[in-house]
Amino acid sequence: MERGEVTPVVLPPWSLDATRGDCTTVLLLAPIPTQFVVHVHPWPGLPSVFASSAGALQLTRCGRERISFLQLLVEMRSPRAVVHTLVAVGSEPPAPLTVTLPERDTGAEAPAVDPGPVPEREPLAERVRRFEETSRNAGASGVETSLLPSQGYVRLALEPGCHRLLTTGRDGAPPYTLLLAENDDEKAERLEPSEAGDVYHELCTARARRLLVSLETSPANAERKLSVAHFPLPSGLPARFGPEVAERLLQSLGGSAAPRRLGTLVVATLGAQGRTLLPRALLPQTCYLAAAAVVHGAPQAISLGVRAGPLNAEATTSEQQPGPHVGFCTGRSGQVELDVEARGLGLSWLFFLFQMGPARPEAS
Repeated sequence: MERGEVTPVVLPPWSLDATRGDCTTVLLLAPIPTQFVVHVHPWPGLPSVFASSAGALQLTRCGRERISFLQLLVEMRSPRAVVHTLVAVGSEPPAPLTVTLPERDTGAEAPAVDPGPVPEREPLAERVRRFEETSRNAGASGVETSLLPSQGYVRLALEPGCHRLLTTGRDGAPPYTLLLAENDDEKAERLEPSEAGDVYHELCTARARRLLVSLETSPANAERKLSVAHFPLPSGLPARFGPEVAERLLQSLGGSAAPRRLGTLVVATLGAQGRTLLPRALLPQTCYLAAAAVVHGAPQAISLGVRAGPLNAEATTSEQQPGPHVGFCTGRSGQVELDVEARGLGLSWLFFLFQMGPARPEAS
């Protein structure tokens, strides 16, 4: 794995067989300097994110709790490393890793130290100005800023595209919750601010929408600003599958960070849960962009893999990335192996492949 890659680990069926033992242990081993993070499916009362120590991590769950191992993702933080996975089943948890592999014992943790005072925040006007400048530099076609009252709401007319929202106020203002709804009768989406009192949010739409933005807060008046940056839809975004699919595809492509122009749509394939192989013969020395968008069901994880000559790349869904996408260039043969692995109940997805342009000569 390389830095930033997220790879799913699929355990064998016998590892969750209650007749073989009540506890399942997963051990991940890499070179000692390696740093990686493991994400498991959330389970009530238990942590779902674990960091490696000395290039290793041992995790045991027993009884019904081990169902959380149905989703197990490894996120690499080091530049590059090989991670080995071992699975064991027994009636009770095995000995701690520091006993079986004492060389992986990092010793006692250093006590926490005083990090010092929190740095002063920029003034409200400067925060808004920086958001506007950053959005325009990222390709926004326009940025609008308005006063967000403590009582009442702001009505937005959203054009097709992606919209970055920033809500911020003066330091010391009463706490609040940001509410988003299309009309007065709709149940509002609730967004909690950060510790600093700011809300950053992005939504993408393939059709014109109206949005009511309001606050749930104390009646005391406090100055808060709402800034909205608009990013137009990428040219070439397919619309024949309906606006909902177009919006989900746009999110898979990165939302406001998606390419401004998509090439020719080479293929669109419908698939379901499990692993689906999509080998293809493509144009040689040509670059492509592949993406998968959910059309039905709630996925646990979707991975998109590509193998083109020496290239081996994979993208996996995360909380920040609801759909995977990956770019690649073919070699002289044009042969590519693509696959989509989807986990979830009643799940269906659409795979899209766009031809983006010729590859550089060294990419062959």
